[in-house]
Amino acid sequence: MMRKLTLFAALLCSISLCFGRTYTVEQVPNVQILDATRYTSNPDNILSAEAVAAIDRACDSLHTAGKAQIAVVVVENIEGDDLFTFAHELFSSWGVGGKESDNGLGIILVTELREIRFVTGYGLEGILPDALCRRIQQRYMFEHLAAGDYSAGMVNGVAALASVISSDGEVD
Repeated sequence: MMRKLTLFAALLCSISLCFGRTYTVEQVPNVQILDATRYTSNPDNILSAEAVAAIDRACDSLHTAGKAQIAVVVVENIEGDDLFTFAHELFSSWGVGGKESDNGLGIILVTELREIRFVTGYGLEGILPDALCRRIQQRYMFEHLAAGDYSAGMVNGVAALASVISSDGEVD
């Protein structure tokens, strides 16, 4: 019996590795490399195609206007449980935001951790201080994310962020 349980546990581990549901910083696909108009890395297909398209349009509009460069990542799980460090390493390695303006914004949602993190470059910190980012998460995202509607939560959150960045002002 113990041998069967060990074999079953090994099989489950193998299956989870095959599906690649746990990512290291190096394994998260940077969609910008292949297509400069894409900003949403969604390798586990957590978001709908419509949500990815809406997020990409909002991010492209801000990038084209020179307001911000945004990268959005949605994955099931990451290696380790420190999303803060993971997000900083990921978005730094991708070079999100211009070197001169440092106007990058990285957004990462990890569903298994039930956690979302915004990482702002210094050029956006005046427009998007931590308190405002938290308010956007609470007003526009958390209810949807808690209900498992990741697409609505992410689209609403990115739209609110885009509104603030576009107007250099406060969120409604």
